[in-house]
Amino acid sequence: MVNYVPTFLGSVQKAIACTPNNNDDTEAYKQEVLPAARRIRQLSEQLASNQPSTEQIQEVISLLLNIFEIKQVEMTERRERLDEILSRYGLQDMFLDILSSLK
Repeated sequence: MVNYVPTFLGSVQKAIACTPNNNDDTEAYKQEVLPAARRIRQLSEQLASNQPSTEQIQEVISLLLNIFEIKQVEMTERRERLDEILSRYGLQDMFLDILSSLK
């Protein structure tokens, strides 16, 4: 069995795909979530196996949080999903302010 370690962007894409949309507003989903998810996928394709820069990581986390907002994800789930991603890649210190705001 191969030990697959997902990339940072792959983990973010997984969180987007696996987080239910609790918002009945399909227009908001089309206008906000889909373009943000496309941007993350585009970055993933551009970077291939390279590591994202600090600026790209910050952009992706901002997009992810916006997606969670539009999908009306509960704060506890937002924090859990974000914490899981950040801890996997050792990025918690970079986003302490965001993590503490999701309580």
